[in-house]
Amino acid sequence: MHDPEPPVGKYGTTAKLFSIIHNLPRDQQVFLLKQLVGNRVSEHLFKLIVEMSEDQQLLLLEQLGVSTDVELPERTVRLEDIEPTMRENPRKQCLINADYRIQGSSFRSYILDISIGGVFIETDQKVPVGETVMLKFNLPTVSQPFTLPGKVAWSGPQGFGVKFDMVATSQGRAIKAYVDKPE
Repeated sequence: MHDPEPPVGKYGTTAKLFSIIHNLPRDQQVFLLKQLVGNRVSEHLFKLIVEMSEDQQLLLLEQLGVSTDVELPERTVRLEDIEPTMRENPRKQCLINADYRIQGSSFRSYILDISIGGVFIETDQKVPVGETVMLKFNLPTVSQPFTLPGKVAWSGPQGFGVKFDMVATSQGRAIKAYVDKPE
């Protein structure tokens, strides 16, 4: 008689699923992905590519057989076109003054949306993906200014997205409260 396996808990179940999926043949993995995300496979791939470092993106290009010796045209993905559920954290549209430093130069602009994971900064300046940013801003609901380090996650003609490196627990709670607060 076969004894049932002991309960493995949330993370044990996740680890077991990862193991099963990892051991599936590639064609079955793709089939499973299509079943899970339906017609949104491209959106999921775009999200993964946008979150990659530039080195990872270059490696992917090499693996796809594209020469990385030539300068590729800049392509942007309008994040508004990606379903809101694709985002890791809920975002809130806003208009917040922001000071930021990149490569020793200081700039002033506006944050147009914010989440606990990062912000979108409006600017017509070209900002390279991967650059380190030191961002300073005030939330309307908090008296103390926020100074947060981050990296440029994506850049386009209307501005760039910053993914925060570290957010203190108290700052995270304050940002979340601001994002969750109804207009």
